[in-house]
Amino acid sequence: MKLQVGGKARWYVYQKIVMLFVVFLVPLIALNIWVNYRGMTFLKDKILDSATASASSYAMQLDKEMYFVRSQQLRFMNEQELQKLSFRGGKLEKYDEVELIEQVRARLSPLVDTSDTIVNAGVFVESIGKTISAESAVTDVPNREYDLIAALLKRSSPSSFYEAGDRIFFIESQNNGSIVSYIEISKAKLIEGLRQVTSLYKESEVFLGSPELGSVLSTTQDGQSAQLETSLIPDQQINDKVTPEWKTIDGTKYFITHHAVGALNLSLTMYVNQSELIRPISKFNVSFYILFGIATVILVLYAFSVHVMIHRPLSNLVKAFRIIETDNLNLVIESKRNDEFHYLYQSFNRMVNRLKVSIEENYEQKISLQHSELKQLQSQINPHFLYNSFFNIYMLCKMDDSESAGELSQRLGSYYQYITRNGADEVLLEKEYQHALDYCEIQCIRFSNRISYTYTEVPDSLKKIHVPKLIIQPIVENVFDYAFEDETRTGKVFIGVSQDEDCVKITVEDNGQLLTEERLNQLKERLANKHRQGETTGLFNVHNRLALKYGAGSGVFVSRSVHGGLKAELIIHLDKKGV
Repeated sequence: MKLQVGGKARWYVYQKIVMLFVVFLVPLIALNIWVNYRGMTFLKDKILDSATASASSYAMQLDKEMYFVRSQQLRFMNEQELQKLSFRGGKLEKYDEVELIEQVRARLSPLVDTSDTIVNAGVFVESIGKTISAESAVTDVPNREYDLIAALLKRSSPSSFYEAGDRIFFIESQNNGSIVSYIEISKAKLIEGLRQVTSLYKESEVFLGSPELGSVLSTTQDGQSAQLETSLIPDQQINDKVTPEWKTIDGTKYFITHHAVGALNLSLTMYVNQSELIRPISKFNVSFYILFGIATVILVLYAFSVHVMIHRPLSNLVKAFRIIETDNLNLVIESKRNDEFHYLYQSFNRMVNRLKVSIEENYEQKISLQHSELKQLQSQINPHFLYNSFFNIYMLCKMDDSESAGELSQRLGSYYQYITRNGADEVLLEKEYQHALDYCEIQCIRFSNRISYTYTEVPDSLKKIHVPKLIIQPIVENVFDYAFEDETRTGKVFIGVSQDEDCVKITVEDNGQLLTEERLNQLKERLANKHRQGETTGLFNVHNRLALKYGAGSGVFVSRSVHGGLKAELIIHLDKKGV
């Protein structure tokens, strides 16, 4: 089988990659640096999130400050001196009344100092018919200050404050109007704070407003701008920050962001003309598209070059390896290239050839190893077993037990015939199983007074399966040699065969009491460690032969039997046969 690979090259792959890097990537990187430099110059001054964050920060600060002012006003109205003056004013001695008035007035000065936006704070007490103010001290009513507050109270305000021209008031009353507290907020201070938000953009404006009141405070006083701001106010009073949006009004597109000022029941809105945002970007649009086109062409050329010079030959090499994975070693790659891939293809061909030779040699070595292990196992048959069996026949004859003597002789002849005459490496499971039963029968005749065995028949589906020779009898022999040594109690051996799909399981168990946990753990460790040197006969010999022939998962596995002794399981995975 031949795999054709075409194409010629003057340069090596390494040289090609270097040249492509110089020719294609260096200009691309230079262009990218230039575009990024111009873009960074723009982004340093025009990050839109900075403006949004600034507006949000000021809205939160203003909300907290106004909330604090309102809380201080409510706390002032609950002052003990003010309440006492309200209920007992006009009934006290003149001195006591004047003293209470001074105490109330003393509370107003710290209230004014709590915020830079507070211009004045005062309170009207009906019981004494006076207004007490931090600015104008104590004044009898009617007076101009109280008349303005009284007029504002008659209005129905949808917000928490009252507006009178350029003046803003927080007004609270108690006890059916017997106490009226008012705080004047500096409108100029508020506008000054709003202008700080607009410092990032020359064409940006900020205002405070609501759907009911329209634009209340704004950084611009232009009538056209006031009309624009009214259209930018949210339809409903917001409770939290609203996602920024783009909105087109009279053909002009604006970037708009809203933030709630809950203490005033208003929303802070910042709007920026789109032209200010995109004017610097529009200068680079043409350059960007040209660079994008160039980059696209470069990427296509680079991708095609890499495909021809690297991807295509590598794909051929990958295909060859995949063919090797299917165990098809009759493969040769022919190459007309003059670069590194030519060396790789030639090395691949040499590797395949060596692999074929190595597999053949390894297979022959494994077959030889199996033969030697089988011969070793046959040569390890204990001669004492033969001598003792003949002695048992002699004793049975002396006792005139000819039937038992004949049975023992027949079993012994069948046993040695199986070992010495059958030179095949594999036998039918049925015959291998019968050989193990013959061995059990011989041992039970010899020790009829204290050892017996039970077994299950081989399933019909397993009788014609071929298995390695002498894999069951050594396991059974291990039971008779070690499980019942120096015991006086009755010994029992249990042998069985079962099948689970392509897995054959042969089980040998005993009820011996000599197996300790330490000995059991040693057996498990030695069986699990296939590289460990040591005893290679009997149980370990069988384990190595099964693992070698049937692969991982096959072999001898030991555990504690439910009968008290050792349980040895011979596992054979037929689907893995073919080592």
